[in-house]
Amino acid sequence: MREKKTKYDIIIIGSGLGGLVCGYILSREGFRVCILEKNHQPGGNLQTFTRDGHVFDTGLHYIGSMSPGQTLYTFFNYFGIADKLRLRKLDEDGYDVISFGNDPTNYKHAQGYDKFVETLHSLFPSQHPGLKDYTDKLQQTIRAIPLYNLKHASDYILDPGVLNQCAMGFIRSLSDLPRLHHVLAGANSMYHSAVNRTPLYLHACIRNSYINSAWRPVDSSDQIAGLLIENIRIQGGEVFTDSEVKKIGIEDNAVNRVELCNGEIIKADKIISDVHPAVTLKMIDTDKLRKAYIARISKLENTPGFFTLYLIMKDNTFPYLNYNYFHYRSDDYFNDQLDITTWPDTFLLYTPAVSGQGQFTKTVSILSFIPYKDFRRWENLPPDQRGEDYEEYKEKMSNRLLDLVEERFPGIRQKIVRYYVSTPLTFKDHTATKEGSAYGILKDCENPVRSIILPATKVKGLYLTGQNLNIHGILGTTINAVITASEIIGFRYLINKILDAQ
Repeated sequence: MREKKTKYDIIIIGSGLGGLVCGYILSREGFRVCILEKNHQPGGNLQTFTRDGHVFDTGLHYIGSMSPGQTLYTFFNYFGIADKLRLRKLDEDGYDVISFGNDPTNYKHAQGYDKFVETLHSLFPSQHPGLKDYTDKLQQTIRAIPLYNLKHASDYILDPGVLNQCAMGFIRSLSDLPRLHHVLAGANSMYHSAVNRTPLYLHACIRNSYINSAWRPVDSSDQIAGLLIENIRIQGGEVFTDSEVKKIGIEDNAVNRVELCNGEIIKADKIISDVHPAVTLKMIDTDKLRKAYIARISKLENTPGFFTLYLIMKDNTFPYLNYNYFHYRSDDYFNDQLDITTWPDTFLLYTPAVSGQGQFTKTVSILSFIPYKDFRRWENLPPDQRGEDYEEYKEKMSNRLLDLVEERFPGIRQKIVRYYVSTPLTFKDHTATKEGSAYGILKDCENPVRSIILPATKVKGLYLTGQNLNIHGILGTTINAVITASEIIGFRYLINKILDAQ
């Protein structure tokens, strides 16, 4: 086993996608890079786990824009992993399928902008102009976001005119049909319990990525982390697990070291944190930072986390679905007036892609957003000390979620061998994300400036990266990491390197 050195050029705290992308770029540029991960398994939201011989993905279920020439493919090609990933393209006529209450109709989001409009137009015959306006606006919004068009990106600053446009307000302006509003807003492109505050640019980034092309990882999502780590090490960088950072040392307003929980001290002139900004601040003595900055970051609202069921199915009983299935209990979901007594209001059902897979799946994952407030009573307890009341709560909520799933997939309970549960606390344990948030800090179109996080802090040599900066999702997190690395090596220089790799 390799031992840590006492000094590096750059230390990266956290081995999520953001940290690994920064690690790859900077080690490729010749910096001595050390990535420190507190958990035994690297990868952050890319992590997987195995139960009864079956692999389950935890945070990544599908990715977009991975056809040659598309945005994520361009980045992954530069990282040297695009042609090594095992991916399966989801159904082109409906990569996401959406349903509502007792409505028997399945509303499909198709790949390709023309097909997307054509597919929904067949269900909403009078709405072609509104659907065309919707897709035109998505593409217009994307063009205003740097790094979605690398050839013309001069900097990474988002156009202020884009930040305060609200997605739901725009969608409602297209049509007088609430059901069409909700079909366009559905499939996790809007914040749970804050759909009316979701910025249009975030909605557009997510929807555009999948309309371009939608893919599912084959066998496991942690292959992305594994390939990046392999390339980082080839370039001389190092990745250490079971290495939790306790403190970031600062002298004369400049970082100079980290202290691990086991007492190790490692020095560096630059430190990048891939963990939640509020968690990062707790690693720094409060007298080293402005009180106003600490207060702002600590009070930012986080997106909700997931309650997830991981099902192991009886042989040949549940079909493999080459799409993601989103269900909403009613149209009330899009009014932001949600209460735990009505939970669950929605679910995503996902069947993983496995090599050599036939008609049926052996596992199913079911995810539903859930408020964090009910978990606060256990948040400061170690996982093995949360007690029977925590287990009883999980069981109660599992049955409520399965009740809703049964409405769309009758008889699914009888097809289950056993299931496992994760909650926002599980997510918090393994990713250090505040409140087990699924997408980190909530971006608010009604107060956009407050939640913008810049990669370079006021402390010399301290940088932030990850999904909390400006854009969520695998593509957004990749873009955020490229921006962070560009603060160190130069923006246009890095963009040219990425383009030259094509």
